[in-house]
Amino acid sequence: MTEPVTPVSSPHRAAVGRGEFDAFYRSERPGLVRLAHLLGGSVAVAEELAQEALWSVQQRWESLDNPSAYARTALANQVKSLHRRRARERRSAVRAAAEPLTHEPELDNTWDAIRRLPERQRVVLVLRFYEDLTVGEIARTVDWPVGTVKSLLHRALNRLRKDLR
Repeated sequence: MTEPVTPVSSPHRAAVGRGEFDAFYRSERPGLVRLAHLLGGSVAVAEELAQEALWSVQQRWESLDNPSAYARTALANQVKSLHRRRARERRSAVRAAAEPLTHEPELDNTWDAIRRLPERQRVVLVLRFYEDLTVGEIARTVDWPVGTVKSLLHRALNRLRKDLR
């Protein structure tokens, strides 16, 4: 894996900016990979999504007030795009093959129940209980109203209670 490089104007500033970003990269990458895995369902895809989010942070490093929040938001947006892309691919494959696609289960019954949740419910559930974000932080991360986040979280928890009985 190549080391991240931060484009900056002066050699001294480049060393400071790169050092700060490198420290940020080392500290945030594992959490972003875990979050991407929970939201996306695959370790290999999670690695790529986390790397893309960190690259996006690196490109805007000097102008970001909260790089961690920016990285999570970038990651959430990439996961949404991934799910849309997967849905399109599934629809195309189903039409072409005329049979449903199956996915290998990677985790236990709880994860299977979480994966069956609608995407928006799954996103708020993972951000709330895995990333330990507040409802307000989740709303800012995914750019949804606070009331929508609360409602989705409530529905997700009720559905999981029912499914896991």
